Amino acid sequence: MLPAEVEAQWNKKQKKLAQDLEKKGSRTAEVALADGTSILLIFLGEGLSTYELHTQLRKQFEGCLSSYGKGENEFSVDLTISMLSSKAQGATLKAITALAEISCWEPTKFGKAGEKQQSERKKHQKPYLIEVACSLTPTAFRDAIEQGQALGEANNSVRTLADLPANELNPASYQEHARDFAKSHGLTYEFWNIAELTKRKAGAFLAVNRADPHSKAGIAVLKYRPKKSTKKNPVLALVGKGLCFDTGGYNVKTGNYMLGMHGDMTGSALALSLCGYFAKINAPFEVHAYLALAENLISPTAYKPNEVVIASDGTSIEVVDTDAEGRMVLSDTLAFVRKTKPTLCIDYATLTGAAIRSLDTRRGAVFSNREKLAQLAVQAGDESGERTWNFPIGQDYREMLKSKIADIQQCASVNNADHIYAATFLSHFIGDETPWVHLDLVPADNKGGLGLVSTDTTGFGVFWTAQLVDEALRMAAKEAPKGKRQ
Repeated sequence: MLPAEVEAQWNKKQKKLAQDLEKKGSRTAEVALADGTSILLIFLGEGLSTYELHTQLRKQFEGCLSSYGKGENEFSVDLTISMLSSKAQGATLKAITALAEISCWEPTKFGKAGEKQQSERKKHQKPYLIEVACSLTPTAFRDAIEQGQALGEANNSVRTLADLPANELNPASYQEHARDFAKSHGLTYEFWNIAELTKRKAGAFLAVNRADPHSKAGIAVLKYRPKKSTKKNPVLALVGKGLCFDTGGYNVKTGNYMLGMHGDMTGSALALSLCGYFAKINAPFEVHAYLALAENLISPTAYKPNEVVIASDGTSIEVVDTDAEGRMVLSDTLAFVRKTKPTLCIDYATLTGAAIRSLDTRRGAVFSNREKLAQLAVQAGDESGERTWNFPIGQDYREMLKSKIADIQQCASVNNADHIYAATFLSHFIGDETPWVHLDLVPADNKGGLGLVSTDTTGFGVFWTAQLVDEALRMAAKEAPKGKRQ
C-alpha cells in the first residue's frame, strides 16, 4: 500500500487526472509525487481479447518505462504490484496476471560482457510502483500475482536460453545447464548420450549427429512428480527440438537464413522451462521433459539426401533434405515417448519456413491427432494471448511421404505445405494411440515483440501451454482405457 502522506497526494490528483484522461481518450498516465514515487495508472479497454489486452499493456508499460528509464535502462526497474482497494472496479484477473508476468522482464545476460552490463544497470536502477485498482479479494489477487510471476519467470528462461550464442550454448554446455536446472527445481535428470542412443538404435537422431566431431549430442530427460505421486497420476510428456545450431547440412542454408540459427533450440527451452514451471506450482500430474540436443553441421561424414536410415521403432526413412534435421531428432524422441504411454504429449519445434510463410510470425501453427485437442489448442491460444492456428494432418497428405525405397520419406519432394508434411511425418512416430499436439513455433522471433513480450525473442508457448494443459489432460484421460494410465 502507499504511505499515508503519498496516498493523500494521490487522492487529490486522482479525480482531476481521471477527468483529463477521459477528455484525451488516453489509457495510461504516469504521476510523479513529491517523494519521488512514480505511479502508472492504467485504464483497460472493455471487450478486449487477451492478445489485445496484452498488447495494450505492453505498449503502455513499455512507453512509460522508456521515458522513465531513458531507453537503455527500460528493463532495470523494481516493479511493485499492490492493491489500492479490494472493492474498486477496474482491472481483470487476466490483467493482474499479465502485469505480474511483465514484472519478470529481465535483460538477457551471458558471459563477462553480460555480467558487466548487468552491474552497470544496477547502478541506475530506480524504484517503480504500480498500484492496481481491482475487485479481487486479497487472496485471489495474491494468487494471480504468484501465477503471473511463475509464468513470467518461465518465459524469461526460454528467452534467455534462446538468445545465447552458439559458442556459449552447445550440446555439452546445455547438458550442464539442464542438470543444474533439474537440481534447483527438484527434478530427476538423466542423459542419453550417443553410446546410449546407439544401443537404442536411434538411427534418425544419430544421422544428424554424424557431422559433429565432439559427439556431445543426446537426449536430456527431466521428470517432475507431485508429492502425492501414484500410478493414477496423469503424465504430461513435453518434447523439444534442441538444435543448438543448424547449418542445414549438405542442403546448406544461405547466409540470411543461417543467421539466427542459434535459436533453433527454442523448443527444448520451452520443454525445460515448462517442466520447471509445473514443478514450481506443484502441479497434480507428472511432467516428463525430453530435450533432443544436437547440432546440424557440415563435414565429410554428414548425412546426405537419398540415404536410408532406420529409426528406433524400426521405421526406415528416406532422407530428402538434410535441412529437415529437426523432424529427424524428434522422430526418435517421439518414438521413445510413445513407449511410455503418456496421458498427453506436446512437442515444440522451430520446424518449418512453410509455417512462417502461412502465418507470418504472429501465430503458432498447431497440429494434433485428435480433432477436439486441435480445437482446444486454438482456444487456449485465444485465451492465453499466444494465438495459434490449426492445420490439417495425415490422411491424404501421407501419400506425398511414400517412398520407393523406405517406409516413409522424411519430406515431400515438393516444397508446398512443408509444415503439414512435417507434422504428418512426426505423427507416424507418436502413433494414433497417444493424444498429441505439435506446436510449430512460428512466433519464436517477432520483430518488436508480440503480445505481452517486448523483445524480438518472444518465448512463445509458455502461456499457451499453461492454458491448454489442464483441460487437455482431462480430455485425454477420458479416452484412456479403464485401469490403465496413459
